[in-house]
Order: sequence, then structure tokens, then C-alpha cells
Amino acid sequence: MDVICMTCQKAYTIDSKDPQYTKLKRGLTKLYICTNCNQSIQGEASRTKQINPHDLDPHQKALNFK
Repeated sequence: MDVICMTCQKAYTIDSKDPQYTKLKRGLTKLYICTNCNQSIQGEASRTKQINPHDLDPHQKALNFK
């Protein structure tokens, strides 16, 4: 699946191994954030707002719970 990162605007080809693949395939979201941008956003949230990165994406938390 070809996608464009909404943050850095670079094109990526993702497969079923990408954590966001299922959400995109099912139509739960139309937005893709690459790994580098995702880590940067989570890191910034943790530093500035004392937010736990695991609280930012409840869908990912459910997937990790398995």
C-alpha cells in the first residue's frame, strides 16, 4: 500500500507488518505518520506535557495488549 506521511510529506510503501496498516486498510483512518515523525511527536508530547506515549493511540495499545 502506498501512503504519504501527513507530517513530513514523504511517500512510503507499507505492508501488513506496519502497525498502521490495519487501520488504513479497514478505513479507520486515512492519515499515515511515518515511524520517525511518530517517535518525534510522542517524544515531544512526553517532554512538554508529561503525556505517556502509550496513551496517544488507544488502538495501538489494544494491539500491543495481545
